[in-house]
Amino acid sequence: MSTTDAVTFWNEVYAARPAATDPRPNDLLAETVTGLPSGDVLDLGCGDGGDALWLARRGWQVTAVDISSVAVERLTRLARSAGLGGLALVPDPAAGRRGHRSGPRDVVGRAS
Repeated sequence: MSTTDAVTFWNEVYAARPAATDPRPNDLLAETVTGLPSGDVLDLGCGDGGDALWLARRGWQVTAVDISSVAVERLTRLARSAGLGGLALVPDPAAGRRGHRSGPRDVVGRAS
């Protein structure tokens, strides 16, 4: 599958379903990081943003990446409405290498 096909596919997946209004974090992630000091997180394949929003609400600095611009736009609206300034959203994986903080992260998550 080409990158263009993958972008189209995931945009259609997200566009075909209602936008999440309160996405839930992954239970294992929440269990694993609860009690850790906040730090920097890279959330790959953030989708509806449950992990990214949950972490940002707890003071983590989150860079959330998804191939779907539909998913990123929806997550951007949720983050703004929640007043979350510690959440950077990236509409495609290559963009993450072009203008966002590089270097080590305290946590790296991926879509499961």
